[in-house]
Order: sequence, then C-alpha cells, then structure tokens
Amino acid sequence: MDQAVYWLVGALGVPLINWLKKELRVAGKAAVWLTLGVSVVLGAAALLLSQELSWADFTPENLLGVIGQVLAAATLAYKLLMG
Repeated sequence: MDQAVYWLVGALGVPLINWLKKELRVAGKAAVWLTLGVSVVLGAAALLLSQELSWADFTPENLLGVIGQVLAAATLAYKLLMG
C-alpha cells in the first residue's frame, strides 16, 4: 500500500507542475529543475504521509528512492495524459 501512495502523489504532481510552469513561465532546463524540486517536496510529503519518515531515522537513501519514484510516476502520468 505504501508504494501506491508514491505513485499517486507522482500522478497528482503532474497538474501541479504544469500549473507552476505556466504561472512561472518556465521552459527547458528551468522546467526540469522545477519538476525535480516539486518531486523532492512531494517525495518528502509522501514519506511523511506513509509514516516511513520520521525525523529521528531520516535516511537520504530512502528520500532519494522515493523522489525517484515520484519523478518516474509524474513523468509516466505526463506522457500518458499528453499523448
């Protein structure tokens, strides 16, 4: 069930990222950095929601793994939605 949270957060991140890109008028490399930044925030939020992250046992490896999964889910959802 925990893995589903990460994929769901990644899929829901697509509209957020698209909205931010439109509002901030970014494209190219700036859009990639924005996407990565949003994925970091959403990944940390997903870890907190799934209660896998506590401030006492925070590990960078766990955070990076979830960020990668959120980024992959967001990319997959974007490709599927945009054709």
